Amino acid sequence: MATQTPLTLISGPLGSGKTTLLRHIIESSLLRLALVINEFGELGIDGRLIQGKNVQLTELDGGCVCCSLIGEFEAAVAEIIETVAPEAIVVETTGVAEPEALVFDVSETLSGVRIDGVVTVMDADAMIRFPDLGQTTRMQVTAADLLLLNKCDLVPEDQRALLQAALRKLNPRAPVIPTRYCRVDSVLLFGINQGRRPEPWFVPRNFLKKVKLRLLS
Repeated sequence: MATQTPLTLISGPLGSGKTTLLRHIIESSLLRLALVINEFGELGIDGRLIQGKNVQLTELDGGCVCCSLIGEFEAAVAEIIETVAPEAIVVETTGVAEPEALVFDVSETLSGVRIDGVVTVMDADAMIRFPDLGQTTRMQVTAADLLLLNKCDLVPEDQRALLQAALRKLNPRAPVIPTRYCRVDSVLLFGINQGRRPEPWFVPRNFLKKVKLRLLS
């Protein structure tokens, strides 16, 4: 069987800290990574751009590249693997992405990669101020293999414990790690769930097309 590149999905509501987590990964990970992101500008990236057919690449120090889609997601991932041969791929999804649908879609359509795990970032302060989680946020929590309870410095310790308990109730299988500025050992973010196989999603094909459009739109 051909070697498959592990792919990690970074999920979470808008403003939870996904981009902050990506900055931390760039600074701390020893792996040769390809990061698929929304906008280069959000990370403050200034480097040599490589224009491909389906993806635009920016080379970073330490062997990493940042990638922005200019074509179909599946074709872009294949181009990334062929061009830079990363040890792992990290995809930042939008705040409205539904991870399980993305996991299923990637598993079904991209033979060159395997889902390594879903990391969901939650905003502790926002959870206190807006305790009623919406349907999409709940799906992001339940789909996670690892939960980062970010911005914990903004809430009292007793409330932090209640938030951790609430997340564990929604998703008993995922570890919940309290963080500040998403500072977590980058080793914990990879190799989470090797060979993850999602439950089939019995949904119309046009739904999956919409999911892909929302991935980085």
